[in-house]
Amino acid sequence: MNRAILLVSICAGIVGVSYGMYAPLVPVFSRDELGADYSQVGIIGMANYLPYMFAPLFVGMMLDRTNKSYILTAGISLAAVSVFLLSTVQEIPEVMFYRLLAGIAHALFWPSSEVLISSSSDSNSRVRGIAIFTASWVAGFMLGPLAGKVVLDAYDFRVLFQLAALAAAAAVVPSLLLRRHGAPVPHEEELQIPSRSVLQVGREMTKYPAVSGVLLYYAVTFGVVLSVYPAYMGESSLSSQDIEYLFFVFGISRFATLYFVPRISRYGTLALSLAVASTALGMLISYTSSSVLSFAASLVLIGAATSVFYPVTFSMVTRNTPPGQMGQKLGAYEAMFGMGWAIGPLAVGFSSDSFGSSTPYLVLFIVGSALATSLAFLKRRTTF
Repeated sequence: MNRAILLVSICAGIVGVSYGMYAPLVPVFSRDELGADYSQVGIIGMANYLPYMFAPLFVGMMLDRTNKSYILTAGISLAAVSVFLLSTVQEIPEVMFYRLLAGIAHALFWPSSEVLISSSSDSNSRVRGIAIFTASWVAGFMLGPLAGKVVLDAYDFRVLFQLAALAAAAAVVPSLLLRRHGAPVPHEEELQIPSRSVLQVGREMTKYPAVSGVLLYYAVTFGVVLSVYPAYMGESSLSSQDIEYLFFVFGISRFATLYFVPRISRYGTLALSLAVASTALGMLISYTSSSVLSFAASLVLIGAATSVFYPVTFSMVTRNTPPGQMGQKLGAYEAMFGMGWAIGPLAVGFSSDSFGSSTPYLVLFIVGSALATSLAFLKRRTTF
């Protein structure tokens, strides 16, 4: 295996374990220990993802001009610090601020990982590389909730946050070993490529409304599942340990689906349509039932869909993109995710307080069904 892909994947696996340990329980911690309502839980989720609306655009430009491993290391270090600080909070605004720091960390970590993989492999092997990276992240995220459950059996939320921070910090070691793989593309190559501003790249992506719609729906639903959904499960009398188990199931679904992604990705827009439909069905189940089994079924469907969304849309975005512009293109791509991630938890949080905690999931089902139907009727594959 390509050494750069191996090291980036190791980083992803370690950080994934940390993220799986604590992230699903931040909404539960906020409600149970700090007394947050759904609107505040939504704002906390928005704070976590808000940096992704802006930072990836600038991070993308940095990645084209500086050593990518430095940015990756900075993201991992900031992630560890932000998680540790959660163990010290006493007020809801503190949680919002520390989740904002975690969002900045993610905006450094994820694009730098993608660009390291993209710049270290050719177009034919890029999908395989990103699939390995994704599998490592998903495997870590799958094991993290089990580790979190073990910690919660003996300790409390605050000790869990401290141990998750320690786990994330371990990823600094492989990130530093990527230094020789992270050098920027020589300027001579860039001079042969017409320059494009970040805004031009963003406008180019909006020319493909089908894929843009899928990206936004994926981002909104995924952000809601991680930021508000655990609180919704807690309202249904599920314990924190139950929620950790269910996110382990979520991780298994994501990991198992990755095996089929190379074959699924050949179907392009049709594959995305099926992923949207699977997510919409999961939202409908969440609306109509609130048992452990129904939540498990919903997370299995949504987990399988997320494993399809990411590699397929990533392949579409990076296709025919010169190496010297990869950072900017992926920066615009990640910024679109950030928009959905930020808007989704905020909207669902406020609507849960205003119209009932289950209502947003019915709306997400309706929107997803309409989008999946539209995609299914497209006569040609949408590509970037």
